[in-house]
Amino acid sequence: MLAGYAYTKMHCRHLGDIRANKPSAAEWLDQLPKQKWVQCFDEGKRWGHMTTNLSESVNSMLKNTRHLPVSSLVEETYFKTAQLFANRGRQTQAMINSGSQYSEVVFDAINSGKQESNTHIVNEFDRHNHTFIITETQSPLETPRPPGRFRVMLQSQKCDCGEFQAKHLPCSHVMAACKSVNVDPMTYVPMIFTLQHILHIYDNSFGLLPHESMWQEYEGDQWGPDPRRKRTAKGRPVSTRIPTEMDEDENERASRKKCGLCRQHGHSRNNYPNVSSS
Repeated sequence: MLAGYAYTKMHCRHLGDIRANKPSAAEWLDQLPKQKWVQCFDEGKRWGHMTTNLSESVNSMLKNTRHLPVSSLVEETYFKTAQLFANRGRQTQAMINSGSQYSEVVFDAINSGKQESNTHIVNEFDRHNHTFIITETQSPLETPRPPGRFRVMLQSQKCDCGEFQAKHLPCSHVMAACKSVNVDPMTYVPMIFTLQHILHIYDNSFGLLPHESMWQEYEGDQWGPDPRRKRTAKGRPVSTRIPTEMDEDENERASRKKCGLCRQHGHSRNNYPNVSSS
């Protein structure tokens, strides 16, 4: 996971760790295009969002409806999405009316960058093209690495740390450069982060669904639930997940467990060979 979140190819050293500790996993990863799973290879197309985060967001929203029949699942998804758009649109409009221009996510990122930028040393190299070298004096809060030195090119909106290009928001190094030349860092925040742009997304409306009694008569195939897939009323649900290599690793670890009595492999306390059954 750390390899996937790396901002630069230089800091993507975790790929080497995977190759050294789990060669089979490295071979599997080599078959995948790096721009599909490593952030530093996607040229900022994810805008800092990783696939796992997006899927978890959808999963948390629909976690109470995943076991419903297909028709009920589609209806619940439609209703929840419509309600979400209405609520988010109302909240965004209220923030605009209060005088805000950007979302709280942007302000949190800017404030965090400003706080870290206070510990940076700035050296300006070209006052016309706004190029700088920023030297860190402390390790960054979010990334476990030693202090470094990074080039910042404001005109081309690039920083050697890679965060500026990946998230499209000014990093702490860009903040320090802007502060040294009295430039507002918000000028490097894309319009897509403005509340007005977000409001346009939630302005989309959903059509109203009439009651089933008002539907037109349907003539076609009739579909019904598969009784074999019905969940049992009692006990824990039986897993139908397809076994993967992860399951094989778990079984391998289980076979390496030691006995609680003699600390040897091959048996457990319950089937200890030297204890006669009564």
